[in-house]
Amino acid sequence: MKTRVLILLAALCFSVGAQAKLNGKNVVLVHGFQPADLADRPDANQQQINGSNYWQDYWRSRAEKTLYWPSTGRISGQIKDTVRTQIKSLEASRTCAAGCVFVTHSTGDLVLRDALTRLGQWGVNPADFKVIAVLDFAGAGGGTELADVAVNVANGSGIINAVQKAAVELFMGFTPTPSTIGVLHDLRPAAARNIARSNNAVPRLRFVGEGTEYLGATKAFIKGSDDSVVPMHSACGASSNSSYDSCSRSVRVNGQVRSANGPSSLFYNHYAVLMGESTAHSEAITNARSGDFTTVTNNTTKGLNIDFATKTGKTWWSWWYNVRVVKNGSNKSMSANVYDTLNN
Repeated sequence: MKTRVLILLAALCFSVGAQAKLNGKNVVLVHGFQPADLADRPDANQQQINGSNYWQDYWRSRAEKTLYWPSTGRISGQIKDTVRTQIKSLEASRTCAAGCVFVTHSTGDLVLRDALTRLGQWGVNPADFKVIAVLDFAGAGGGTELADVAVNVANGSGIINAVQKAAVELFMGFTPTPSTIGVLHDLRPAAARNIARSNNAVPRLRFVGEGTEYLGATKAFIKGSDDSVVPMHSACGASSNSSYDSCSRSVRVNGQVRSANGPSSLFYNHYAVLMGESTAHSEAITNARSGDFTTVTNNTTKGLNIDFATKTGKTWWSWWYNVRVVKNGSNKSMSANVYDTLNN
């Protein structure tokens, strides 16, 4: 009886360990902006707990490690130093010696972009630390106009009205002051787009939504289409912060295969992969279903094999244009669609 129990426990441990990988590679998570940090000022231990809890709905059980960073800091300051220590630890443990897949959400996109450009100056040995690809969900690497509004509200600068204050308070959970801005300074598009601009060999795979949260109050202040926090120009990885409605010029966010208002170019080695018309900012990394998804980049290899099964056909609501969607995609969340497809 004892032998059977030990065998079952060993099998359970193996299955849990095996699940914490993607395509046989260890997964490392980098969370996004956490407004509560600005109000609560958590210490390093609490930041680590918060960073782990950020991913609890879907990705935490599928990851080997979560990197944490303080939203009270700046990308080139405290955030950089906090991330450096953790990457050096990954190097020392050789967790990524065979290659890791990093998964980011929101501001985690910008935090990791900066870190990857610093590996050389940090003395990180490529033999002990390799990154195969980065999966950026609702990436804020190009910044968000919502940060402009939040900073203006905090500083009392510009033309501020009650609607803007209400939108910022819904987003952050409180009304910011000059001392509670932190990384939001770096999330202003003019600032974000000037951070870590050098080309990088690691493919950045982008997963983008256009859903609604915060009662839709934030959308009026964000350029172009958005997921209620991050604009398309940022989430897609567009090389300019123009007003876009899609990550592609030939497929719309609802899957219609027709001319679309998308960027003409993306940042180097950035690839828009999946778009979800009803996926809101926070839903991108949860297990919540949010309707259909359409592909932009598919049937190719960018560090990982990208091979979403799709179907294309005409529908009455699309004015008889072809619509391309992921097969049975609406039965799963965005993250589940991505994990199940790339884990092959």
